[in-house]
Amino acid sequence: MAILRAGPWGNLSSPHENEPAIIDGDTVIYPVNIAKGNWPNQAWGAVYSLDKSFGYLDPYEYGIVSLGEEKTVTTGGADPFDNAIGFSFCYQAAEALTIDFNWDFTGSGAADNFPALGWGVQPIDGPSDSYFNTPVDSGTEIITLPATTLGIVYAYVQGYDTGASGDLTLTSSLSA
Repeated sequence: MAILRAGPWGNLSSPHENEPAIIDGDTVIYPVNIAKGNWPNQAWGAVYSLDKSFGYLDPYEYGIVSLGEEKTVTTGGADPFDNAIGFSFCYQAAEALTIDFNWDFTGSGAADNFPALGWGVQPIDGPSDSYFNTPVDSGTEIITLPATTLGIVYAYVQGYDTGASGDLTLTSSLSA
């Protein structure tokens, strides 16, 4: 299957977009990656979102993360805390591949954090796939990405700390 370069950013309805000036909660286009590699003029990337809802003046953070780069959200004290880390990216691949979705809850609140984890894959030219689970405190979910001329991937992990059990830190990444 020949792959024509989409991007550098895009989505399934608009595959050829420039990188947006601002990445925030309204961003609906994502970096277009070539499988797990870099394009000649663009490093592999995903849009990340951190939701640190309670106890923060600026509860959301957005940006670009590279393959293997960790993002972390931490709560502290007795305040309830609902934290989440999400990743979104587009890809092109001549053959099916896998991406590792890693997470780790640590701290004294880790045992009762009410975790949730989910992901979805939508190729432009084939059936979609998705997954939802109440995960253990740490692990890796292997996401299979089918060969496609353009696909989009969403992944998130979240936990809720009641504040009664201490600190909770959530760390997550996508890796090869």
